[in-house]
Amino acid sequence: MTDKRPLGVSILSFAVFLAAAVLLDVGVRALNDTIRALKERPELGGGAIYLAVDMCCLIVAVICGVAGVDLWKLNKRGRPVTIFLMCIFGVLAASAVLVSYDESDRTMLWGGGPVCTFCIWAVVYLCLPKIRQKFVAGSAGTPS
Repeated sequence: MTDKRPLGVSILSFAVFLAAAVLLDVGVRALNDTIRALKERPELGGGAIYLAVDMCCLIVAVICGVAGVDLWKLNKRGRPVTIFLMCIFGVLAASAVLVSYDESDRTMLWGGGPVCTFCIWAVVYLCLPKIRQKFVAGSAGTPS
């Protein structure tokens, strides 16, 4: 069974792939910086915590990549994972908006607002009955 992929799912898949690429870049750079800092200053405390946070960024990048593939293929697993990721990214974007609202530097306000709005749209869109049905129908024809 071949179902036509809705345009919104294609857009979401691209956005999740983009998030995976950005998180992978940020995670690798942060991990490199942390390792370099720990080598230069071994007395620096909390090295394990920094490494754990950097690894979390890389793990989320991999999860985003897998979710992007699942969205593209209309696999059932991609929808709830993407909803979860959009909720997390939406909360982070909303917190960036709230933090920048009180400061004189408003750069995060202009970045966080659209991201938060996109995340809200994505969650609502993926919860629509027609879209939910595409994922149920899309996974029924694929072999396990």
